[in-house]
Amino acid sequence: MSTKPKSSKESFLHTSAGSELTVASLLKERREELEQTLKQVETATQIRKRYLVLIESGDYEHLPDDVYALGYVKSYADHLGFDTLPIINMYKKERTSYRQNRQADGTVIDAELLNLRPLGGQSFSLGSKSVLIASSVFLFICVIGYLGWQVAELASPPQIFLNNSQDRVSTNYVIISGQTDNGADIYIDDSPVLTNINGSFSERVALVDGPNQIKITAKNRLGKTSTVAKTVTASLPKNPVYATISKTAVDGVEMLVKISNQATQVAVRADGQDVFKGTMLPGTQQIFRAKTQIKLTTANAGNTQVFITNSLIAEKDLGTLGKQGESKNEIEFNKDTVFAN
Repeated sequence: MSTKPKSSKESFLHTSAGSELTVASLLKERREELEQTLKQVETATQIRKRYLVLIESGDYEHLPDDVYALGYVKSYADHLGFDTLPIINMYKKERTSYRQNRQADGTVIDAELLNLRPLGGQSFSLGSKSVLIASSVFLFICVIGYLGWQVAELASPPQIFLNNSQDRVSTNYVIISGQTDNGADIYIDDSPVLTNINGSFSERVALVDGPNQIKITAKNRLGKTSTVAKTVTASLPKNPVYATISKTAVDGVEMLVKISNQATQVAVRADGQDVFKGTMLPGTQQIFRAKTQIKLTTANAGNTQVFITNSLIAEKDLGTLGKQGESKNEIEFNKDTVFAN
């Protein structure tokens, strides 16, 4: 296996010369150049193989359109040695084009993929009919046994084990972490959470002042679910600076994010640094400050309200950022951004 990655420029030139330039073709051909298997990439990046397959095939019908899918592509591109910014920009254009095409023809996109795969076979060259029959029977028994074991596993609700976490905090967030069955998905208040290939998860959850009821749900590929409830009480400082953004223009940019009806995944970068990535519960709010620039990603734009203060305006209410269920990636707010009245 090659250990010296090529530059991203070299990989772009190599791919564009032989095939259509897409995120899928770039990543797949680069992985094959490095002689890495999908299993090796899964281990190195902690991205499940099923998502790697969807990315490499450009299967936007079944690849989730959310902040985590964007993160998968970015992490995969970085692992392969690409400059991630061009890859992310290309991915966003492809997803936008896909959504527009699907909306134009009125096709409904499936909400969920069972991700069942046919079992791989093996060819045998046998010299006698009896040996062939015996081998076939043995293979049949193995397949039935494996399928029975899989069905039994999936027919039972997945287990959830939470790590010890604080029941009382003096901050506006808490870390919820734990373990679920391999292959199961985790949701916090029905908002999906990133899980590693071994079923472990860790999510920052924004809180309101006082008691917070947090629902953690695990769901396997057959739709079987388990739910654990946890109460975390937050005692937040009674500090105006902590509670709201500046009421007058500032030398920089401040952003107040409010979440209304549903738990929502949010990611924020301030001056190029990741400052928040997690789930915000209904009724929670977070304030972010930067010298020059803030970028906001939300999995539900219709549930995300934003206020901005910068060098030109104070407490500008931008309202909700889009439609219910619509994801918005890296919306940019600068210290000198001009907003229409």
